[in-house]
Amino acid sequence: MRAIYFAFVLLAAACGAPVDNAGEPTRAAATASATLEVRNGWTRPTPGGVNVSSGYLTIVNGTDAADRLLAASSPRAARTEVHEMAMEGGVMRMRAVEGGLAAPAGETVTLAPGGLHIMFFGVGRPFAEGETIPLTLTFERAGQIETTLAVRAGGASHAGR
Repeated sequence: MRAIYFAFVLLAAACGAPVDNAGEPTRAAATASATLEVRNGWTRPTPGGVNVSSGYLTIVNGTDAADRLLAASSPRAARTEVHEMAMEGGVMRMRAVEGGLAAPAGETVTLAPGGLHIMFFGVGRPFAEGETIPLTLTFERAGQIETTLAVRAGGASHAGR
């Protein structure tokens, strides 16, 4: 029971305050007029015994067509989902985004602590500071984009590194 409580507290802390998401793209999928880019992927280290984590990144849709993030997967987790956090009746709730995450044409979508994020379930080996976590994002139009999330301690103070 203590491990479950600790995992919940860790997860709640991981979904805290927003961070700065400036930086360069990690991979781009070409389209007819421009690109859809995934930038600044990161996650925090996980202590041993905790098998859930969250990840953050920025999607820049520089195309003239809307797209939709349909799925995420990683060999480092048994299951990976796109999640959102929202206030419901004075309680913060986290749930999977149904029907995919919209990436409107010409706009930026930020997945950051306290809001949209990637959830990793069934993490076998803890995420260790300094390593990168492979992540495949599947978009409706752009297809699959391979990226990585840098594992780093802290949050906003480490966001641009």
